[in-house]
Amino acid sequence: MFDTPEELHLFEPGALTPAPHVAEHIPDAGAYFVDWAIRGLSADRAREVESAVNGRRNQNGWFPLETLDSIGRKGFWRGPLTYLARMTADDTRLLQEWATDGLDSDQKARIEATVDHLLHQQGHAVAATWAVAVRPRTFLDAEVLGDRLLAAWEYNLGSIRTKDVAKAVRRWNR
Repeated sequence: MFDTPEELHLFEPGALTPAPHVAEHIPDAGAYFVDWAIRGLSADRAREVESAVNGRRNQNGWFPLETLDSIGRKGFWRGPLTYLARMTADDTRLLQEWATDGLDSDQKARIEATVDHLLHQQGHAVAATWAVAVRPRTFLDAEVLGDRLLAAWEYNLGSIRTKDVAKAVRRWNR
């Protein structure tokens, strides 16, 4: 008969710890990028990339996207983190679509805004943890989100060659 609106358990997130049952399915953007970027690099260059990525992590250990806001998307002169910015370019949209699936516009806007804020401030797993907590009766599947993120990252990095990353690291050091 009648569709009853979903009851949301909205709360101001503050600093959250990712729920283990969510975090286990969400890939770490920083770790994924480092694994991809250091292929073919010397050990010294690989450590530089890893250090640059890990130096931008949140206190909770996850990689927040706000640390990429100052990095340009074009050219080698910005260094290899330009490719990390390119890799994660679709993440906000993917997380918002996953978190708001089936909601009407009134409920959707608040969740989209908070998920975006959390993704940029505290990382993927925290944003997903908050969405799962807000919509407990929906059974949001973190594994589905993780698969979508991985597929987008692979696609976004697909046209970049290893030698492009090596060149970016060399120019970054000048």
